[in-house]
Amino acid sequence: MSKGATVRSTSVWSFRQTLLFWWILFVVIQQAERLFLLPEALSREAPSAGLLVQTLLIGLRGDFIVASIGVVLAAMLAAAAVGLPRLLSGRHGSTGQGGDHHKRGLIVSGSLVGCLFLVLLTADMGYYHYNQHHLDFVFFEYLDDLLTQATEMGLMQGQAAQQTSAELQDTQRWALRMLGFFLVEGLAVAVWWACFRLWVAPAFNRWEPRSPAAATAALSLLLAGGAFGFHPNGPYAIRIANISSAEYYTLAQNPVLYASEAWRATVASRLESEQPYQLSAMPLAEAVRITQELVGNGAEFPDSRYPLVRAAHSGAGVRLARPANIVVIFVEALDRRFLNRDSHGVRVTPFLDRLRGESVYFENFFANGVQTARGLFASLCSYYPRQGQAAMKTRYAHDYLCLPSLLRRHGYRTEMVISEHRDLNRLQLFVTRNGLHQLFDQSDFPPNIERVGSGPSLGKPDGALLDLMRARIQVLQASGKPFFLATLTLGTHHPFTVPVSTPVIRVLQADPDGYLAALRYLDGELERFFSELLQAGLLKNTVVLILGDHGRHEVVGQTEVEKQAGHFLAPLFLWVDQSLRTPKTYRPRTVATVASQVDLAPTLLGMNGLTPRVAPFLGRDLSCLLVRDCEQDSFAYLTSVYDDVIGLADRRGVLLYSLRTESLVEIDLELKQPPVMRSMKDPAVALRWRQLQALYVSSNTLLDRNLIWSWKDLGAKL
Repeated sequence: MSKGATVRSTSVWSFRQTLLFWWILFVVIQQAERLFLLPEALSREAPSAGLLVQTLLIGLRGDFIVASIGVVLAAMLAAAAVGLPRLLSGRHGSTGQGGDHHKRGLIVSGSLVGCLFLVLLTADMGYYHYNQHHLDFVFFEYLDDLLTQATEMGLMQGQAAQQTSAELQDTQRWALRMLGFFLVEGLAVAVWWACFRLWVAPAFNRWEPRSPAAATAALSLLLAGGAFGFHPNGPYAIRIANISSAEYYTLAQNPVLYASEAWRATVASRLESEQPYQLSAMPLAEAVRITQELVGNGAEFPDSRYPLVRAAHSGAGVRLARPANIVVIFVEALDRRFLNRDSHGVRVTPFLDRLRGESVYFENFFANGVQTARGLFASLCSYYPRQGQAAMKTRYAHDYLCLPSLLRRHGYRTEMVISEHRDLNRLQLFVTRNGLHQLFDQSDFPPNIERVGSGPSLGKPDGALLDLMRARIQVLQASGKPFFLATLTLGTHHPFTVPVSTPVIRVLQADPDGYLAALRYLDGELERFFSELLQAGLLKNTVVLILGDHGRHEVVGQTEVEKQAGHFLAPLFLWVDQSLRTPKTYRPRTVATVASQVDLAPTLLGMNGLTPRVAPFLGRDLSCLLVRDCEQDSFAYLTSVYDDVIGLADRRGVLLYSLRTESLVEIDLELKQPPVMRSMKDPAVALRWRQLQALYVSSNTLLDRNLIWSWKDLGAKL
């Protein structure tokens, strides 16, 4: 071989070689991200050697699937003019004008596809760091909020934009991480470039001219195999990977495939009016029958068109002497695992810990969902959250029967105070349609109240929010009419920016978990709020509820199951003013009965003697628990879009099913004991598994079909 030929063989690549280079390059940049994320997974859970190898191999198969799709797309773009078959046939020489033209086209198109992958991988890297998860439904729901608030609503300072700005202000944290990520990616690309140039391309040059047809066939077979991840089940094999560890199951998933599925679910949730909610092909009729048995508690279901609307039946609940005022304080991400504990020698929630002894405290209370929109929906309307995009955002035009509407029909003034924008989760549209008289938002605060922190933030501080609540209670008490007043705090939401109002908050700020200092600040403001109202007599004839809209957003827990189920651990304090207390109506105590947010509306209506004759409520009137143990068969249905799980909590514990991994696990109510993997056919859980299936299928399907309630057909029967 002449010197010129040698130079040519190592410096000029054919179209097939260029295609091979980009194909493997797409694999390399995906593998580089997984290796970059690996130290985080190792810091949270130490795997066995076999588990680590399995994780990386399954991840590699997923990367080949995405790389094959990407390189075919790049080749189709490059070959748009003359067609890929003509190029691979060899009719254009590797050094000819046509061949050079198409190779340059492939380089350009490959660069575009590679940049697209890199952008997605960068977003996934950041999201994984904050949420220990690949880009999922929640991310695209958040992105939709961000775009909608900025374009449709013109809210450049909407909640989604403000949260993004607040997180980006931590420049040093994310900038160093991103720099490290790009260094790893750059090194991986450089190593592959060197390997290909020094070894792969020369070997290909020695073989390709002898048998171009064989080279084309071999490359085609490799691409076809890669498109299936070298497995007959293709992408499905990646999704059902037999990895019991949630940490390493997540790491093994391909971020592009994961994000594409989440995006598909987001689009489907927005565009489809119905979704096939099926587990083990349970028919809707069977799901409805089982659900009726579960939630009916002996009641009749009089209208087959709205199969979960039930008739009221006489119960043994507590009835107050007169309609009481109702104050509901939803505390952002209030997690009962953080109550009654110390940190750095400081009590985190001294006021709430004392209030527990003066209230009916539900120690086994659960949020039905894992986001604010879902918690408010479940609490106000006694219906389970959707598994897809929140009903408040996409199904706000449907017919519901919610607590504010019923109270308003009985002469209550209904209001809500928030410190954010009124379009939060389409809140304004939803609550206005469902009985709220007035919604106060950040624009109703005094002009001298600054936003939390020194820059853009989520809203006004909780102290100012409770001050506005106090002002509204004073006005409402003076009116002489019963009232319903709800609020949603903010400070315990990431990034936990709260005023340093006391020395103990400064002490707690030394903890890397900013939630503790934010919770201590809120606890102090709640104590001030209660003390001022009691001294002024403004809680007369009033029932106060304090609960979490959900548990912690952040992944917190000792086990993988606790990390998943911990999102639901929101406590409930039910406090009744002395003016309403009698031995037959109220006894401060700790309640062990399982309860959840859907039980609030039936309980409050029952206490006030306002239970409607028919209602689609999925919760129960638990007012009997104010004085004695009762309703021992009560349960809580749980649904999480973070982890794509559903669950059933009752006195036997918590049964969780992963829609993603198709696995079933059981754990105690406190999530402290080792979890137990269960088979769907296990007699110990078979009945509860069928009940969980039924609740999932029926509640989601009927909601999407707008068959929960009809004011036209049923309103006159209230």
